[in-house]
Amino acid sequence: MAKVIRVDKHGAACGKIKAGDDIVAFNGRDFEDILDYIYADSEQDVKIEFIDKKGLKKSVSVNNYDTLGLCFEDSVEIKPIQCRNNCIFCFVDQLPKGLRESLYIKDDDYRLSFISGTYITCTNLSEKDIQRIIDYKLSPLYISVHATDDKIRKLMLGIKKSPPLEPIIKRFVCAGITIHAQIVAVAGINDKETLEKSLLDLYEMGVKSVAVVPVGLTLHREGLCGIKPLTANDALGIIETVEKFYQSHKYFCFVSDEMYQIAGMETKDYDYYGDFEQIENGVGLTAKFLYEINESLEFAPKRLNKSIGIITGKSGEKCLLKIKEILESRIERLKINIYAVENNFFGKTVTVAGLITATDIIKHFDQKNIGEDMLIIPAAMLKEFEDVFLDGVSVRTLKKKLNKKITVSPVTGEGFLDAIINGDK
Repeated sequence: MAKVIRVDKHGAACGKIKAGDDIVAFNGRDFEDILDYIYADSEQDVKIEFIDKKGLKKSVSVNNYDTLGLCFEDSVEIKPIQCRNNCIFCFVDQLPKGLRESLYIKDDDYRLSFISGTYITCTNLSEKDIQRIIDYKLSPLYISVHATDDKIRKLMLGIKKSPPLEPIIKRFVCAGITIHAQIVAVAGINDKETLEKSLLDLYEMGVKSVAVVPVGLTLHREGLCGIKPLTANDALGIIETVEKFYQSHKYFCFVSDEMYQIAGMETKDYDYYGDFEQIENGVGLTAKFLYEINESLEFAPKRLNKSIGIITGKSGEKCLLKIKEILESRIERLKINIYAVENNFFGKTVTVAGLITATDIIKHFDQKNIGEDMLIIPAAMLKEFEDVFLDGVSVRTLKKKLNKKITVSPVTGEGFLDAIINGDK
């Protein structure tokens, strides 16, 4: 059940449902979480079963042409379903102690996959869950596959038993659910022939796209499976496998930008990535960013008397050096320095900007003179909707430590250019 705290006066349920009523079901579907309301709110004819403030069970029928207008207590919000797996590469298991509690939550929740694009394994899906996904048309969904070979998949997930994945994916696809898949590549386990088979199998299942990303390993792996980071040769072999399949299956499979960086290769051009459906996996991020920068430059000032420092991870340095060259050649008196910070907090093999902490930024600039007017950090370094780094240090604290203006930039070309132009105003 879910207690109503307010009814919008313009909502279709106004006058039929009151604050304090407990919703039991919509159209015969028991209320489990906010998804039940979202789905009901899209239906035209809705039968609402509820218990009123006197404890009487009632039902009303509502003709809904816009919105039901119900607001609920926070208790109806989604509480993540916990992961049952023991993945050999799980990033949460590699976190140091003392970070904020939310970082240690291992979720494997189909609802969050639909709402925010997180990846699920499907190992904890009940028949009821599968049917709910189909009934509510929760599309797209994002599934971590790693390998279609059942034995290898179980090895990577660290489990002995699991329902076969192929029938689940096929049911979703047949029901019109779009599936985007992810393969975390571990050398010697799911690359080479195993990767070739996985790509072919997923294509034949009707999966929309596949991202192949390198395994991420921190220095905090005491007692964990002895896997190693990808070498340049490992990455090169994976790229060749994926690009070969791409040639005959355009826009289906990609490697992340980080994979190209490990191999020492340039990423692909903008047109290669289609609709950028795997952008959150770091696929095509560089190409899209460069494209947006060039598009936005049309509206940029011709002269900007500024000196800017841009902070990034080691893997972002090459792209930002290109952008530095572009901007300095197009905008007079603009001076840009790129600071690629080494990751000592998680380990030097972790190179992405989103995992750089304030602690390592402070260490990078220790006893160095920061001559720039302003420093820019990407929003990816911070907790969503907050100004706190992974190590719990706030942007305000970083400003004080460095005694320098700091601007947080969106991870878009337009937002980045705006941060450079207007960041210190």
